[in-house]
Amino acid sequence: MGVSIAKAALSRVIIMTTAATGLWACSPQPKETISSPAPTFNASELWEQIRADIELFYAYLDRDDFDSEAYLDRLGERLIQSENVEAFRVELHRATFAFTDPHFIVGPFDKTDFNIIPTSSDLIVGGDNFNIIDVRAGSAADAADIRPGWRLLEVNDKPLSPSIEQVFEGLLSDITPQQRDYVATLIANGRIGQERRLRLQNPAGDVIVLTLPSPAGFARTVSNLPPIEIDYPAEGIARMRINNRLGDNAMVAEFDEAFEKLGPVNGFILDMRNTPSGGNTTVAQALMGQFVSEPTAYQIHDYPSMEREFGVPRRSVEHVLPRAPFIDVPLVVLGGPWTGSMGEGIVIGLDAAADAHVIASDMGDLLGGLINLSYADNQIKIDLGREKLSHMDGTPREDFLADQPLMSADRDEDGNDPALRAALTWFAEHASQ
Repeated sequence: MGVSIAKAALSRVIIMTTAATGLWACSPQPKETISSPAPTFNASELWEQIRADIELFYAYLDRDDFDSEAYLDRLGERLIQSENVEAFRVELHRATFAFTDPHFIVGPFDKTDFNIIPTSSDLIVGGDNFNIIDVRAGSAADAADIRPGWRLLEVNDKPLSPSIEQVFEGLLSDITPQQRDYVATLIANGRIGQERRLRLQNPAGDVIVLTLPSPAGFARTVSNLPPIEIDYPAEGIARMRINNRLGDNAMVAEFDEAFEKLGPVNGFILDMRNTPSGGNTTVAQALMGQFVSEPTAYQIHDYPSMEREFGVPRRSVEHVLPRAPFIDVPLVVLGGPWTGSMGEGIVIGLDAAADAHVIASDMGDLLGGLINLSYADNQIKIDLGREKLSHMDGTPREDFLADQPLMSADRDEDGNDPALRAALTWFAEHASQ
């Protein structure tokens, strides 16, 4: 559902989504050709409108790590000096990194922009030494034998610290560790359609230089995989792995077929580690409904914009309803850095509604349920989280801690699968009990 609102020479389109990922968040979109003459560009007026929308709609504007209002003041001083819409977009897009929220993005994108994380990424970087935290299974980085525990020294022949400072130049003087890690991960995954030259050091002290393709290529590979893969990693244990199709309503029929064919099992592993682009509630509830026997609450929604605009706080609780067949066996759910948005919602939802045993590292941390905004005849598009989403125990989705927390979920320091190994160990212990 969309609503168009005209404002002076500018236009804004609002699209509400039940999905937790916008249409332009998954992959770069070409800039649209405008057939009629563009209105006169007015940077001050455009910023006034965008800032008003951010302050009304962005559910995660209030921060305890930096002063967001002062930050928007500084940003505005820079944006009103923009000579054209593209320069305005580039500066605004760069500014969103301070919020360390992969859901808060500004498009349309071009080759000067960083790849969109987590969809087009294969490395997670963090810590004072810019350590590799996780490596996406099956990616170019994985094939190159990069492993957690390695240090990332340079990207494209530039050390990371000055590169991070350059990203925030003119916007932030004091960069928090979270902001530093977020931008280090962006830099490690490179720019759209461009190779990355990485200089790394392994734990033995060896320095290795690798040139890797853009992770966007692997994202396209994932889109061509079967939407659902089922295997049996141990006797009586089935694993269902979802390959980034949570936004495709055709998945409902795929689930029906997969569960119909599923034979008797003693345990079930739901592997959500390859769902970085999020999805929609219809698909999520179709999947979760297989694991509940009665209507069950699974997620809390809060709407700060309602209180900001009308002074009336609003909260709702989402329920999942059962769907046949009911999978009435112990359930383990796996999550990791490439579990994004609706994937994260399924993980916390099954923890709350189905008493699943969750094994996961930190997940994608895509904040909230999205609203999509469009300005200046679609020359600027913004995704941001309008709804705050929480576990049924009140824990914000991005702060959820698994029953069995992992440092890395896709690969360990030896190139093994730590989450699957932990799941099989849990089932073995569960069976013995």
